[in-house]
Amino acid sequence: MLDFVLSARALKAAIKYGIAAMAAAAISVATNQVEFIWYPLLAVVMCMDETETRVLAASRARVCGTIAGGLVAFLVHLLMGGWIGITVTMLIVVPLLRLLGWGAGMATAIVVVSLLFLVADYNSLDWFYVLNRTVDTLLGVVVSILVSALIWPVNRLAEIRALDSQLRSEIGSRLEAIQQLLKGSGGGAIVKLVPVKSRRLILQLGKLVSDELSANPLGLGLKQRWRQRSILWERINHHSIQVQRLAELLPEGVMAHVSTPWIENLPSLLHPSAGSECSPLPQRQSLVRLADQLRISPLLLLSLDDELQRLVKSIHSLGLAGSTSLARP
Repeated sequence: MLDFVLSARALKAAIKYGIAAMAAAAISVATNQVEFIWYPLLAVVMCMDETETRVLAASRARVCGTIAGGLVAFLVHLLMGGWIGITVTMLIVVPLLRLLGWGAGMATAIVVVSLLFLVADYNSLDWFYVLNRTVDTLLGVVVSILVSALIWPVNRLAEIRALDSQLRSEIGSRLEAIQQLLKGSGGGAIVKLVPVKSRRLILQLGKLVSDELSANPLGLGLKQRWRQRSILWERINHHSIQVQRLAELLPEGVMAHVSTPWIENLPSLLHPSAGSECSPLPQRQSLVRLADQLRISPLLLLSLDDELQRLVKSIHSLGLAGSTSLARP
């Protein structure tokens, strides 16, 4: 809880929510045109997010849900009311929203339908209710978009590059731990890494890349191949975890006295200046002989080699994606 309170990101989000809510309420009171102030405030709460791309998506869902739920509810309300009216309306609204691709507006539509059928003061409202509530919602939506775009706008490309750097460091540490396990070069202090952090970083990277490509389909996010690079990071993370788990099954320092250049070069694979180059990996026949020499299971070494081959190829592809993206116009 203390970490959340002291988080700069959480503090900025709280301030943006507060400013958007105060602005929407002030405009509603000043214009005297908004009958129910909680509608724009509810739109602010449901639409505000960290990036303008997510704000636009939530805003679209909010408006579409309000319109669809209000129109269908009024049509059904002419014939029936109460719980029967709600049931019939839901049977129409839910398939309609899915058919139109407005599934994200389902929650808003359900709220509007429930108000129309269950709250007495709303039952007497005429067709202008849908228009008025849509305008009220649009007020909160516009305020949310403006506040999100003007106050602490997110530099997604800078955050994407920062996450890329963190992943290099995190997975580079994992490769160093694998080297220590196999060569016994850690002086007895073997690093044990849990892959939770790298997975969290990859999820953040994927979300930011999706936001960037949605907001700027032809921008630097596309030219620098960040979609492909985020997918490659997922593969690198997976294969490096598999290599680490297989290495942990081997006796510690099992290859300490064996010439294995590919193990010595593992930590430098992800270094930007390394060009994703690696010493040639051993032939499978030599691994079988090595297993016999070390008196360990050949299957274990062969499995380690399979995952290592995939890891090196993925890292090489990541290097190519990063270098060719800079050369593109």
